Amino acid sequence: MKKSKLKSLVKTARKNAQKDIQIVVAAELKVAAGKLGQDIEKLNKSIEKESKKVAKRIAEKIKIDKTALVQANDTAKAAAAVESV
Repeated sequence: MKKSKLKSLVKTARKNAQKDIQIVVAAELKVAAGKLGQDIEKLNKSIEKESKKVAKRIAEKIKIDKTALVQANDTAKAAAAVESV
């Protein structure tokens, strides 16, 4: 696999991980704020903003297994080829 394609796959995997982390962190913070009796409407925007920052920091430190990523991509291509036939 070309190095540029591998970088693209790693970048996509990292972005997907970042989105997943952001969703989980935001949901947990909203639940915690609700339990503490805070007004969710006022905190909602700041929770979203801060969860995005935290997710970005965490996603930068995640190590992506490139060999597993390549294998998953090859498997997905093979499945797509079978479906198109």
